[in-house]
Amino acid sequence: MSEKTLRNKKLLGKHHKSYANPVYLDEFQPQDYLIIDIRHPYDFAEAHIVGALNLTDLRSIATIAKNNADKKILLHCYSGHTASVYGSELVLAGLENIYYLDENIADFEDHGIRMMA
Repeated sequence: MSEKTLRNKKLLGKHHKSYANPVYLDEFQPQDYLIIDIRHPYDFAEAHIVGALNLTDLRSIATIAKNNADKKILLHCYSGHTASVYGSELVLAGLENIYYLDENIADFEDHGIRMMA
């Protein structure tokens, strides 16, 4: 990403700032995204959003995003912080289809987000 483009890019998000696009639980529709859960594999195995992939390596996530350029890639973690950082890194690497869930995982069930083991 060029320096000029970077200067024009704004940091977004209510809870955690990122160059990626924030998504909030009030508007979240899981079917609209390819969801990547970046939490520890043990926690993913205990409970995760239906259909989510579990990837923690930024290179692997970048590859998935590049190979699915026509889809919105949504990152989520425990609180939104790590997802916002990963999201910024991916946007700065030139990917434009990156979103992050700027919410706490503890609030998912209250908003009807279906989790599975």
